[in-house]
Order: sequence, then structure tokens, then C-alpha cells
Amino acid sequence: MATALNPERFTAIGLSKYEACAYLALLGREDSTAVEIADRAGVPRQRIYDVLGSLRDKGLIAIRDGRPARHSARPPSIALPAMHEARLRAQALDGERIAVLIRQLVPDLEAAGGGNDKNGILTRALRASEETIIGGF
Repeated sequence: MATALNPERFTAIGLSKYEACAYLALLGREDSTAVEIADRAGVPRQRIYDVLGSLRDKGLIAIRDGRPARHSARPPSIALPAMHEARLRAQALDGERIAVLIRQLVPDLEAAGGGNDKNGILTRALRASEETIIGGF
């Protein structure tokens, strides 16, 4: 029944088509080898290990060491909200990093004349680059 779900719906939450297919192929099963998952999911065997590693990194599956390694899906009710929370945390960190850079750039740009001052550093740098480009022809 889980395989009737459209993998395209999962791309909206950040999974690739191969990741979605592999996750769906694991749902409702105890555990599986990479080859079994690749065959059920329609994922090329040469790509399955990267796909499974990515699913593990996103917290959607667990991998049990062994020969061969065994893979199992974490329950969607736990895994998908956890993946969403991790994504929100990453976005918040990225937003804060950008805010810090902006707070550093604004005073530097204003001190350089902001491009409005004919003698400003930015204006001179832009003119120099224009002269280099134009003079290069």
C-alpha cells in the first residue's frame, strides 16, 4: 500500500526521487539489503549506496552494520517531523550567518562611500574595473 504513494510528493519536502522511492520501498518491511532496496525501488544499483547514506543523514532510515548491511525505515510519524525540524534549524543558522555578514558589510560599505561619493573606494574600484574591461578590447 505504501508503494502506491507518489514519490513526486516527497520532492516538495526535500527528498530526491531516488530517495523517495528507496524510503517507500523500505516502509512496511523489517529490514533490507541495498540490492533488495534498489530492485524494489527502481534505483540504479550504482546509486543506491549514496541514496541510502543520504536517507540516513536525513534521519529517515537506520543502517545496521553487517555483511551485508541491513536498512530499515524509521516510522514516518517520527522521521518526517524530525527531518523538518532539522531543516528549520539549518535555515535559521543560515539566516543568522547572512544577518551577521550584512551587519559587517553595511558599515564597511558606508565607510567606503557607498558608491555615492565620487572619491569613494567603491566608485574608484568600479571605475578601475570598467577601464580594465573597456581597455581590454
